[in-house]
Amino acid sequence: MDTTKTQLNINHLKMICTIAKSETVKEAAESLFITQPALTNRIREAERRLNTSLFVRRGRKLIISNAGKRLLHSATIILKELGRAEYDIARLSDGVEQVLRIGLPHYASFKWLPSVTSYFAKELPNIELEITATAATRPLNALFNGDVDIAMISSSQQKLLLDENLYESSFLLQDELMACLSKEHKKANSHYLVAEDFSDETYITNSTIPEKDREYELFFQPENVLPRKVLQVGFNEAILELTKVNLGVTIMSKHLVTPYLENGMIKTVPLGEEGLKIYWHLVYLKQSKIAKPAKVLTTILKQYAKES
Repeated sequence: MDTTKTQLNINHLKMICTIAKSETVKEAAESLFITQPALTNRIREAERRLNTSLFVRRGRKLIISNAGKRLLHSATIILKELGRAEYDIARLSDGVEQVLRIGLPHYASFKWLPSVTSYFAKELPNIELEITATAATRPLNALFNGDVDIAMISSSQQKLLLDENLYESSFLLQDELMACLSKEHKKANSHYLVAEDFSDETYITNSTIPEKDREYELFFQPENVLPRKVLQVGFNEAILELTKVNLGVTIMSKHLVTPYLENGMIKTVPLGEEGLKIYWHLVYLKQSKIAKPAKVLTTILKQYAKES
């Protein structure tokens, strides 16, 4: 395939992405800062070049066709990559030689961020850290696809089993999953909780999709027990606010929840008699330009964990 003979330009790609997100033709035109007739002409021009229909008009709404969906998929990727390239180039002009993208899961602690980024900037001033949630659900896929350079992963194993031809990993620290309850909760002073203790509870969580090496896989599933009700809330702080006033219980890592325990409104209880340990790792592709800063970042994170 000769990529020099593509029929569409960036305006066409922006057009299809904008229309897909808009309720009406008028809204799409306003988002693109053009008139409705101009948008109609742009659609017709794209369809003429591709010799196929991209949309079907139903009243004031444009319904995307199968061909349009295929174009939308690629347009989204292309515009995202273009935006990233423009950002990287802008940083290069400011003296930054490399932007290192770190993917963090939503259940990670961010307390370390200011201190670690400050130390990292002193060690490698020409490399800028960028924090993203892109790798939240499938970190290895995000690494392989180049969406992130480094992924922070929690696992039930201290040593990760990875394809050593592709990935490198560095162990950071041991953590523990803890039940979090209001100080008023009847189970708040328990020595430990088992899965059955959650069967009559409202469980507050970030995600209702089971995640690898987290509470569902490690705690609930082995006992074939689920909480009575699950309440999905998108922010850790909001989860803890609801937990604090005894509207439900949750499970978080010890490192994440510790800063919220100072006022005594939330109590933590171990999961199981032995506790439920997890281990944090940094994982990255075997590429020299990533390996060096990744090792520096690992050293700084380990030092921070030791001192905090």
